[in-house]
Amino acid sequence: MSGFSDQAQRLLLVIRSGKFAALANEFAKRIFSNSESYLLRRDLSLPFIPATPKQAIEVRPILDSDLPEILTARPGRFAILRARIPTCYLAVTASGEIAYMQWLVAHSDIERFKPFFEGQLGALRSDEVLLEFAYTFEKFRGQKIMGAAMAAIAEKGLLAGARYAITFVQKNNIAALKGCGSAGFTPYMIREERWRLFSFKEIYRSLPNPETSDAQPMEGIRALSKG
Repeated sequence: MSGFSDQAQRLLLVIRSGKFAALANEFAKRIFSNSESYLLRRDLSLPFIPATPKQAIEVRPILDSDLPEILTARPGRFAILRARIPTCYLAVTASGEIAYMQWLVAHSDIERFKPFFEGQLGALRSDEVLLEFAYTFEKFRGQKIMGAAMAAIAEKGLLAGARYAITFVQKNNIAALKGCGSAGFTPYMIREERWRLFSFKEIYRSLPNPETSDAQPMEGIRALSKG
């Protein structure tokens, strides 16, 4: 019953925010669609220095007092916020404004996270953490915040004993791919995604090793991250 209640409240928040078109597009996608995502990974044992954002940010865990501002911008995140799955991190400015948000999910919390994720997460290993649901608030786009914030959030995976951080990005989401590249992530697998009447199927394909191949996807992300 609580799941139905969460969905109803999410729908109400989406309608009130004027984002109903996005919900309609999501519904249509689940009827019939084909798409592909990159699975990107960063080796947390290797040092990485991201580009400096245009204004200083601090990365911290979410607070209850942040929820009204977040739900105004992202009403579709109501259910996962209510579930309190650790950990949602925020990048905030010196004035306290929220510029960026993203979840870092340890392997021990993956089962709790699965109901909110499209896919089985079968590729996640015990020495990996998952970064998901990245969002740069509109006011702060174009300020190189995603790369710096995501890099800092990923490194918190070391506290969970992880060697790698991974994330999924749709192949046509150029802005997100650029941000991930700026945070030190490179693609190493492709996931084919198929929706048929609300039934989801995923197929993984490995990409060539970037150290031994000049594979186009690797070069494309490197070029994007420098743009």
